[in-house]
Formats: sequence, structure tokens, C-alpha cells
Amino acid sequence: MDNKNFQKEKKAHWLSFELRDNEKETKELQRSEFFTSPDPIIARIKSGEFDRKTFLKLMGAGVAMTSLNCVRKPVEKIVPYVDLKTEEGTFDFVKHGHSYHYATVYNGTGILVKAKDGRPLKLEGNENHPVSQGALGAQGQAAIFDLYDPDRAQDPASISGGKAEKTTWANLDAKVQEALSKNKGKTVIVTKPLDSPATKSLIGDFLRAVGGGEHYEISLTSAEEAVSKGQAASYGRALVPNYHFDLANAILSIDCDFMGSWLSPEEHQKDFSKRRNLRNGAKDVNFFAAAESIPTMSGSNADLRLPIRPGDQSKFALAIAAALSELGANTKDVLGNATLASLSSELGLSADNIKKTAKALWENKGKSLVVAGGVSANTADAVDLQVLVNFLNSALENDGKTVDHANPKKEGLADYSGNLNKLTEALKQTKVGVLFLYDTNLVYQGGEHWKDFLHKAALVVSLTDRADETALASNYLASTTHFLESWGDAEVTKGIFSIQQPAIRPLFDTRSFEDSLIAFAGGSLGGEKVFYEYVKNSWTKKLGSKQKWEDLLRAGTTVSAENRKKTPGAGRGFNRGAIKKLASSSQGLKLALYEKISIGDGRAANNSLLQELPDPVTKVTWDNYVLLSPALAKEKGIQSNDVVVLKTAKQSIELPAQIQPGMHKDAIGIAIGYGRTAAGTIANGVGKNAYTLAENGVYSGISVSSIEKTGKTYKLACTQHHHMMSPGFGYEERPLIQSTTIDEYRKDPAAGVKESEIPKIKKNGQMVYAVGANPVHEYPGYRWGMSIDLTACTGCASCVIACQVENNIPVVGRDEVRVGREMHWIRIDRYYIGNPDNAEDMQIAHQPVMCQHCENAPCETVCPVAATVHGSEGTNDMVYNRCVGTRYCSNNCPYKVRRYNWAQHWYNETGAQKGGKAPRYLGLNPEVTVRGRGVMEKCTFCSSRIAEKKIQAKNEGRTLKDGELKTACQQSCAADAISFGNINDKESEVAKLSSGPRSYRLLEYLNVGPSVAYLTRVRAKI
Repeated sequence: MDNKNFQKEKKAHWLSFELRDNEKETKELQRSEFFTSPDPIIARIKSGEFDRKTFLKLMGAGVAMTSLNCVRKPVEKIVPYVDLKTEEGTFDFVKHGHSYHYATVYNGTGILVKAKDGRPLKLEGNENHPVSQGALGAQGQAAIFDLYDPDRAQDPASISGGKAEKTTWANLDAKVQEALSKNKGKTVIVTKPLDSPATKSLIGDFLRAVGGGEHYEISLTSAEEAVSKGQAASYGRALVPNYHFDLANAILSIDCDFMGSWLSPEEHQKDFSKRRNLRNGAKDVNFFAAAESIPTMSGSNADLRLPIRPGDQSKFALAIAAALSELGANTKDVLGNATLASLSSELGLSADNIKKTAKALWENKGKSLVVAGGVSANTADAVDLQVLVNFLNSALENDGKTVDHANPKKEGLADYSGNLNKLTEALKQTKVGVLFLYDTNLVYQGGEHWKDFLHKAALVVSLTDRADETALASNYLASTTHFLESWGDAEVTKGIFSIQQPAIRPLFDTRSFEDSLIAFAGGSLGGEKVFYEYVKNSWTKKLGSKQKWEDLLRAGTTVSAENRKKTPGAGRGFNRGAIKKLASSSQGLKLALYEKISIGDGRAANNSLLQELPDPVTKVTWDNYVLLSPALAKEKGIQSNDVVVLKTAKQSIELPAQIQPGMHKDAIGIAIGYGRTAAGTIANGVGKNAYTLAENGVYSGISVSSIEKTGKTYKLACTQHHHMMSPGFGYEERPLIQSTTIDEYRKDPAAGVKESEIPKIKKNGQMVYAVGANPVHEYPGYRWGMSIDLTACTGCASCVIACQVENNIPVVGRDEVRVGREMHWIRIDRYYIGNPDNAEDMQIAHQPVMCQHCENAPCETVCPVAATVHGSEGTNDMVYNRCVGTRYCSNNCPYKVRRYNWAQHWYNETGAQKGGKAPRYLGLNPEVTVRGRGVMEKCTFCSSRIAEKKIQAKNEGRTLKDGELKTACQQSCAADAISFGNINDKESEVAKLSSGPRSYRLLEYLNVGPSVAYLTRVRAKI
């Protein structure tokens, strides 16, 4: 069957829109041993030039390492996560060379911090935390390097003329105290949304101590505001419910990336994946439909994708109500004159697909869930959308079941936009004396006019970790500590408390926001002179004893995962009067701004690991761009990498274009979080600031006046065409991702698995060897293998960052990525499934690919210096100090998973190996070799972790237990898609999965015997 017909019959998994019909170019890329960009080869790999320029760009400007001993502060006792025992009893000091874990919290997510010799080295999810349940996303994995960021503010500073000049804390405190005494009652504290009871209490004590004032929580991108206001209008009580994705058989998301950036993404992803786990004997998976204007990571996992125009989110919710009405739901009265036929026509969607979605929801009344929200759903009627979603959940009897209002995330109205308006008016009327801005970047997100507003206050103090855009428009910068240097607590879900304890003393002359408030108040608040005492005394009083306080530090939370309260209340009476008549939406091109899962709203923009993380859908790194549908691009004559100028009624922006299948013809998308000017050497100048396109706080449904080519091109650093594998031409039935439906799976668990082409010779029912291969080698002890469940994998890429942090994998920069030199040991290949001309039926699939640790590894036989060898436990090992960089191994690898160090990524400009500029190199894992230029590297199955656990088991006189050892990628996977262990142990999970009916090997026809097994991708079909 020829390739085109194969595509039309929707059987193909195709990598990119550009190559879908170009068989010749596809073959060339698949056959190529090394990716070669059409751009000129970058002539910057000479050691001196590269180290001096590119290294400083990626790792930040150097600083004198006066912070090695850290800033001395009063002794504060932190407690390891696990008791440390000796024959005499328990001790709580650490041993040099041994790693210890501490429980803390990151953005409300319970985490464990691995530290060695006083240095935090790795962050992981806390399995016993009821919210995170062991999950930690890409941003959380990469946050460890924000601690060692040389671009952090290292001292307090006075600001003049947009420049920061170092000052002392004594001078800053005196200036602030003087201003507070002159402006009693006019103090204003502006913070990001806070989930810390202790911090909120301290702010109240501070305002009372200085004569009164106001505290405003402000966020320009939070989804909580629309949700809480919608709940208040619908049910008379403002709150943010808990959404139980693990209890839902059918899910509909309306422009809601609930697994990527909405509310509690790690928790949602963990719960969602529980319903796609066929490894536990389940015979069903949940049905998931996504209506979205911008293809998201969550939407890429949908069984049915419905592309909508930005601004049409509420209209789509109304269309679902119309379809439910036809099924017997009491929803007709909210429709007015609208019908399903008229609404689907206005939406440009198939009425049949809307009916299918409604039917799936209706057939699962009480066990379905509708969610909406996020930046790309922040339209002019964002609250009305939430009201419609609440109406749908009530009509489907989900309220009080999958929508848990009895145990909400947050209680109370999140009126962030109202607070912003109050602040604006107070500044305009010069009613603000001292203005404290904590972790709030109004100048970058809100616009340059905020510089003038801030100057209307008597004194402005920015409390943040760097001299950012807002800090440079203030009077003083009170440099704050990293969360790993700070005390605190959190209540990210009502009734579930977490403690934030530091894992290291402050590296620089910084102090926490709370400690600064105590100092500004005169050095004491509530009798405590430091925030540590404030938190400790508060919790000791609540818990009743000092020992319970230490137990809380050890556990990290007051509620364990097993004891989490999950008893939703009864359904509430919905206020149908809250539903407003929708205004007719205008036609034409509409813009939606959105957040990427990597750098989010821009706070993480100076983290090079996140900048170089390929987007789950577009696979582009570093820059932002204008997303266009293939139909719109064809109409405008635009191709990917063409620089276009997009104009709205008030603003314009110039960015490269990226063609993205699966979008509505009239939809255009641009990511926020880019275009920073004062974030650090990594973030500054990367992309353009799309916040300027927002209109009065509206981020979606913005009318586009025009979009035209400029005649210029800008090559985006896209990894999609790099490292393409060849399944063998003429054999289209060798898909790299093998898929089936749940109906077929129920009939036959092996459905979708292609029959092996390799004849095998068996003896006593066991395979002895495959024809043409050497006899199978015997492994008397351990033999390591991995299994990856493609049904569960969401493509979130937290495994990519976890692997990078664990194994000291360098960042190479935009220019090097452009020519295919990214260094990630694990990549997530993205495939489209279906007909590209029918976006509604098109699905997206993700496949993690790392070294397959082949039994007959083709890389081993060609290495002239035996730098890559087969280990005694079935792994393909690297001996880095033997490698001379011939790249023969990469040439012979069919999976294209080996990486070559083209430059001295981890060396300083003198050539001495130090792992980077201070303090950046303090974050390197001392248990993993740092590689230099000219050396090949690849996945090792986390050999350092294997060695550590084996030594521990040997010392205890036993063998490793199944599940005791986890690779970094496995541990970080929120979807639990990765299993690892000893495949010689037939009772181990990985052995059972690898030999199960859903198991297959990638490129098995090559007869290389990979140790990584994939499980078929199973999806619901309606």
C-alpha cells in the first residue's frame, strides 16, 4: 500500500505536518545517521570561544564563590524524612558522602529533597503527600537549579535610574522603617496568591504593628478567580472545588489544560492516569473529549479533540447543553432560540461529534466531569463559562461527586482582578505610602505604564529573588531566598497542611519575605524574631508538643495519602438565574494567549533546562511563536519559520510562525512568559512579550486585525525532525506506536500488537535464541529491563527533566538545538494519528525513547576502543574515559539515542573541569560522571542508583526487592507509565509486563533484542 493511501485510511502515525506527504524527505531523515540542519554549520565549537560565550549565556554570569560557606544565621533544626538508626538509638545528624531526604513543599506540591554533604541535589514528589501522591512536574524537577542560579539577587539593593546598586540590610531596614513611620495607615502589601496560613497571619500582624494598611493578592493568569466567582454565582458560596478525575468515567475539558497548568496539574495527572491503567487488570479506560483553541498537553491525550475558535468556549458549553437536552436532560430552558444545529454551524464543528461527547457524559451521570479554565479560556465571559460548566455538572449529577465542594481546594472569593483595580485606584489617588511587592511582576505582565503608577507611592520595595522588571522600577530590592532556603507552610487543599523546611542555609545575603517583614517591623512580631520561630511556635501550639512538630517536619504533611478525606458532599441547588444570555461572538481571526508547561507565566524563564525542553505538542524549544492552522497558513501563504507581524486593534507583535495541525482555521495562539528583559542572562531577549496583546485582562478571543509575512525567516529550534527512526520501508505495518481500542482490547488483550517477524527457536517452551542471532546469554543475577505503557503516557516530559538533573546532562542552547545537537538522554516522540485534513478526528500520541539496552547491541560491535560494552546485568554501559569520539556507535544505533558532546558544555573558559560557574556546579550530581567534549553519552538505566541500592542490599545481606529501585524517569512519572526492575525475577512487575499480551519491542525486526518493552496504546472509541 502506498504511503498516501495509508495516511488516508488513518492507519499511520506521522511525525509532522511538513513531512506527511513527502516520502522522499522522510526516508532521507530516517536513514540519516546524524541530523544535519539546512542552516550553515555553527562555527562556535572551538573550546575557547564556545566556553566564553555560549556557556555564560546558558549557565549565567559567574560570581565569586563567597557563598560556599553560606550566610550564617541562627541555628534552625531541620529533620530528615526517615529516622536514622544506630545500635544506641535514633540520631539526626548526617554523614559525609551519604544522601538524605527532607520533606518540604513546592507550590503546594509535597516533595522530597535529596541532599548530600549539605547540598540539595534532586527534587522528587512525596508519595505520602495526599495532593502530589509522588508526582512532580517538569517545572518542579528543574526548580533545583533556580537555587544555584548565578543571576539571583545576591544582596539587597537600592534602585536608581533602573539600575541596582548593592546596599546593606541595615540601611534598607532603616529606610523602610522611616517611611513606615511617616506613612502610618497607608501601607500596602501586594503578593502573589498565598496558600500559607503562617505567612497570611504574619502579614496581618505586620500591618497592625505599622499602623494598618491593606494586603492585596494579585495574579494576572490564575484560573482560581473565574472558578471561585462562577461557584459563587452558581451556588452562593465562593470556593475552588476539588475535581476528582479518578472518579470520572467520561471527561470533557473546554480549553482547560488540567494536566499541564490548571489549578493542581500533578494531582490531576495522577488521578487521570489511574483510569488509564490497564496493568492492574482493569478492562476499561475513561473517555476524554477536549474542546480547545490551542492544542495542549492535556488535549493531546483526548480520545476526541474538537478544535474551537478562541472566544467560543461558552458557545461550545451551550452546544453540549443542547445535545444533552435531546437526550432528556433538563437543559432546554437555558438555550433560548439556539439549537444544536445552529450552534454547531457557528462553531464550525460536527454536530455528530458534539452529540457523541454529550452521550458519553449522559451515560455516565454522576461519574462524569466537565472542566474549563486557564489562560487560553480567559475570555471576556470567563466567569459565565464557569457558570455554564457548573450547570452542566449539576445537570449530569456530578456536583457532590466528581465535583467535591465539601472538601474544596480553597474557600473564599479569589478576586485578583478586583484587587488589581483597587491597587491601581489607590496609587492614582496617591493613597499608598509604603508599597511592598512580593513575587509580583506588574511591569512585565501588566505593561510599562506600571512604572508610572509605582512612582506614585512614597516608597516601593520589591521583595523577589532577582532584579526583575518591576524591581528595577522600585526604590529598593529586598532580595528573597529560594524555597529550599526558607521556612513556611501551605494549605493547598483545605484541611491538608504541609510544612516547608529548608534544606540548605541561604547561599547569598538574602532573607525570606517573612523575615524581611519582621525586620521592617523592628525586629520582632508576636515575640518571634525570625519566621522559623513564628512557624515552629504556631504549629507546636496547634499540635500540642515539640515531638509532634518534629514528626510533622519528617512527614511533611498533616494528612497521609492513605487517610486523605475524599467524601464529597451532596449535590447543591444550582441557581439557573446565574446563566446569562451569550452575546453574539464576532467572526474572523481570534487570538488566544496560553501558557507552556515549561516556563509557565515567565517566572521560570531563566531556567535553561526548561527553555530547552521541547513543547509536548509542537516540539519547539527556546522561543515563542505564532501558532497557525494548516488551512490558515495555506490561505496566507505562510510556512513554519516565516516571520509574521500580527496586529490587533491596539498592539502588534512580530514572531516566527509555526504551523500546528489540530487548530481551528480562525484560531491563532501565542505563548506568554517570553520576552523578558530583566530575568537573567538565559531569559533576556528570548522570544517576545505576548502579555502586551492582552486587552483589559482578557487573554483569549482577541480580534486579530491582520497577520502578514514580513519577508524574513527565523529558524525555530524544533526537535521534531531530529533522530527519526526507520521502521523499514515497504513495511507500513511496522508502526512505531502500536494502538488499539478498548473494545478490541476487551476481546483480545493482544489486540494491536503486530506479529513478530523474527522466527524463534524454543527449548522446553523458553526461547533459546532467535534465528540469525547468537544464543541468548545467561544472566545468573540481576538483569535490568524497562516497560513503558503508551496508554498511560501523557507526554508531560517530566521524565526528560528528571533524567537531565539526575545525570548531569548539559543544556546546549538554541543554535546547537537547531542543528540537532540537543543532549537529552530520553526524548518524547510525538505522532499524529489520523487524517490531517480532518482535525476533529486527529489524535496525538507520545512515545518516550531512550537507550533500549539491546541484547545484541549494534553499537558495541563497532566501537574501536570498547568504550561501549555489555554489562553483566544486561545493560549497555559506557566507559567515558575510553571514548575517543569516533561516533561509530551513534552511526550504528537504529534508535538514535546516543548523544555526542560537540563542545565543552560543563567546562569553564580556562578548560578546567568544574561543572560550570559558581554556584551552578553545586547542583551537579556527584555520583554521575561529568562528560566533556568529544565523548559519547546515553541513558544508563541510572547506573548510579542501581549501584547505590545494590550496595545497600548487600550490606543488609539480601537481594533487591521489586519496586525498591527506581530510575529517575520512572520516579518522576506522574502517570506511572514506566516500570523498571529485574526481569530475571518472574514475579516482578516489569517481567510480567514485558512478557504480557500488550507488550512489543520497538524495531523488533532488526533482531537487536531491546530490553525496553512498550505496551500498546489503548483508547476509548465512541
